[in-house]
Amino acid sequence: MKISELLTQVRGDMTGASAFFALLEIAANLKTDTYQSTELHFLNRSRHPETLHLLEGAAKVLNEANRDTRFSSIMAFLDGATDHMIGEFWIHRDACDQILNLVDQASTVRFSFSNALRPCLTYAYRSDIAGKQSRLSFCSINAEHGHILHNILDVLEVGTPISIETAWPWQRSEHDMSQVEVSFPAFGANMTNTDGVPLATLSGLGLREAKNARLSMESLAIADALEHTKGKVIMSVSDGALFRMVGTEPVARRNLLDSGRLQAVMSVPTGMMFTHTTIKTNILVLNKPDTLREQVRFADLGHASLAQKGHRNRFDVEKDVNWANVLTSDTPEDRTLLRDIEYDEILENNVVLLPDRYLNVGAKERLDLFLEQSDVAELEELVEMIRPTSLTQDEDGEYTLFEASPSDLNERGFIGHPGRAITVERAKYNKAFNQQLRPGDVLLSIKGNVGVVAMVPPDVPKEGEAEIWTAGQSMMILRPKKRVSMSSLALYEYLTNATVQEFLRSLAGGSAIQNLAMKDLKSFPVVMPDEETIERVKAGFDERQAIFDQIAELQKQLLDVRDQGWPHLHLKKGG
Repeated sequence: MKISELLTQVRGDMTGASAFFALLEIAANLKTDTYQSTELHFLNRSRHPETLHLLEGAAKVLNEANRDTRFSSIMAFLDGATDHMIGEFWIHRDACDQILNLVDQASTVRFSFSNALRPCLTYAYRSDIAGKQSRLSFCSINAEHGHILHNILDVLEVGTPISIETAWPWQRSEHDMSQVEVSFPAFGANMTNTDGVPLATLSGLGLREAKNARLSMESLAIADALEHTKGKVIMSVSDGALFRMVGTEPVARRNLLDSGRLQAVMSVPTGMMFTHTTIKTNILVLNKPDTLREQVRFADLGHASLAQKGHRNRFDVEKDVNWANVLTSDTPEDRTLLRDIEYDEILENNVVLLPDRYLNVGAKERLDLFLEQSDVAELEELVEMIRPTSLTQDEDGEYTLFEASPSDLNERGFIGHPGRAITVERAKYNKAFNQQLRPGDVLLSIKGNVGVVAMVPPDVPKEGEAEIWTAGQSMMILRPKKRVSMSSLALYEYLTNATVQEFLRSLAGGSAIQNLAMKDLKSFPVVMPDEETIERVKAGFDERQAIFDQIAELQKQLLDVRDQGWPHLHLKKGG
């Protein structure tokens, strides 16, 4: 039975998602003998009276099917839906099954936030089918999602006791005694109202009150888990929560590490788990408070041994893989799959908890070996780091600023003439003085396409001219300090090396847009070559430029030869 076919007659009146939710509501009320057509919540979205009769007929067809058919039909409809109303709370089936493998037959489980709806529903249904005594709860601030879950449970006649709360998950009356909590906070969302957040939870994040503080929902969920849970916690968070160095994120991560409860961080490929976002996500596994650890296991769930490319190039869980086994298996020879990392190493990495930081071992080891044989300094010791500020257009501006971006890099290694231009008045022109590009500057992209490196050419416009070049906000200007004899060319060659690039990009993080943290950039190790090496670098660079000149001449010759042939010779512009 396909629910989508039952709903075809109401497509012109309601969206697929609205019609589906109304169908469930009617079917649930019919099952529980509480049906009153005038009290239907989801039918309010209908414009035509005949829609009710069509949905009533579809609901009866659904209820007449056996329980397994009802379950599989509801799951199939939700899996195939593209409506954002469903995508905002629905996760993929295989990922749901793997989350439940991590739950591991616990008898008391709390499911927090809307994205935990499917695991809660599936666990309740399977427990009921198996005759298992379970006590479950589902907590979400979205009352509609709780209503949807309640209706599906009634349609499926699930007898497993489930408490459905409309509240923020941290609004607990007491410590939660569930054996397991599955917590899926919204990615990248900031809390604008912290009424109801326990003071102890805020204090754990270094906040007495949250006014004027940047408080992310993910950080709050971590703090709440540490403060109030007594069992295992399975939490999904974005890359940003494990990487950002601002707001409450670094405090939450340090508390998490210091608690000794963090067992594992497992990266989940885009699209493997969540249907509505391309944000990179991770699963945190926290042990009970009385199980303290001195290592954290980092794993890549997108590794070729655990996942495969499926529909639309989306990663799917490999057959016979069990994520629970990733937590307990012996460490393999392939260290790009998983590694157990000591706390000291995590602290050295500013408590960044991105798995990529610890699993991208090849580039780091090659670079470390090179560093051991060289004179090394941190990047901030060698250059001024100038982060361009945002400058807006002045309609009657008398000066023109050309703003360089990674796309302006040419094949020779220099920034070409920037494509973006704005006009500004004198005040903004003066403000842009320090971020004006000067000969000897090296540009490094730290946001978006991380790791693009370019030199500023010697013929760049000089100070005081009516037209100058600046850098966009995705770029960092690296300006060698006068008191340090660091060659701009040597710095460019070093930063563009393939191994250095691979390591540099492994340091990047972010939810939707990758970026490099200032702490990582400042402490980035740079080899300082001697004068003899610098001369060789210059000679090699000059030789490459000569080759580019030859290539340009050959390309010109190619065009000349082509232009002498038919029909090009006869169709020249101007005669």
